[in-house]
Amino acid sequence: METAIELRIDPRHRPVGSSTVRRLLPFRERRMVGPFIFADLIGPEELADQSSPNIDAHPHIGLATVTYLLDGRMVHRDSTGAVATIEPGDVNWMTAGSGVTHTERAHPDDANVARSLHGLQTWVALPDTSEEAASAFEHADADALPTETVGRSRIHLAVGTGWGMESSVVGASPLVLADVRLDADSPVPISTTHAEIAVLSVDGDIAINHERIEAGQLAVLDTSRELTLSGSGTAIVLGGDPVGKRHMFWNFVHSDEDRIEQAKADWIEQRFPTVPGDHEPYVPLPGQTSPSPASTPTRTD
Repeated sequence: METAIELRIDPRHRPVGSSTVRRLLPFRERRMVGPFIFADLIGPEELADQSSPNIDAHPHIGLATVTYLLDGRMVHRDSTGAVATIEPGDVNWMTAGSGVTHTERAHPDDANVARSLHGLQTWVALPDTSEEAASAFEHADADALPTETVGRSRIHLAVGTGWGMESSVVGASPLVLADVRLDADSPVPISTTHAEIAVLSVDGDIAINHERIEAGQLAVLDTSRELTLSGSGTAIVLGGDPVGKRHMFWNFVHSDEDRIEQAKADWIEQRFPTVPGDHEPYVPLPGQTSPSPASTPTRTD
């Protein structure tokens, strides 16, 4: 039977800070989709305490983090001095480049308030010319991002290009990240020119070319075919053009393995820039003795 789905990736549960996520990338049979080298589905998680989410200071090199929420909110702080609250439909794009440190925390107004957190955390491997760029941060509110309707379905373009639209968050190389809300009577063609595309079924009953994708599953698609999303519910479309082979250890991504070794040493010796007012406790390198009882090492490779 001919299929438009090259590979189905089932989520794997992983602890991150105070939460448990469902990891989709990297996967042993598929390390990247376009420049996307990492993808975690956060929640949906019901929260009622003041400490969640709570991800202590940790470093990155060679990548950009892309955060997109479907429900809830959290506060981002990083070593560029940026402080931003992200809410549903917003985008946080943080360029790590040569080195950045950041935290993710609960909003102070959410202390002891029952609430939900649901979203997507992804990493984009930067192209060779940008791997050592200066760190930077960009936030876009939901209403500043382009939206298109197809019948009663809606496409909210978070990052990059697709469906004849361009997000204000362009990215460092050709890519797309879009939130598609499907109506059962309004199929949506996947209209992008990117070489590699995957669809994450977030909830509902989602299909690609009439092949159902289980909720929480990432389906890597055959882009040589015409591709159409159908069903009802929420799907995330992501992908782009490949940037080349990348090495990955913990929070570090780079084309040069020696550069990752240098980043390890730099974090152990605390030579990375620090997060103003929110650097302690910090997450130690895996295998390093914790600098503080409150810090818990979390591998992400």
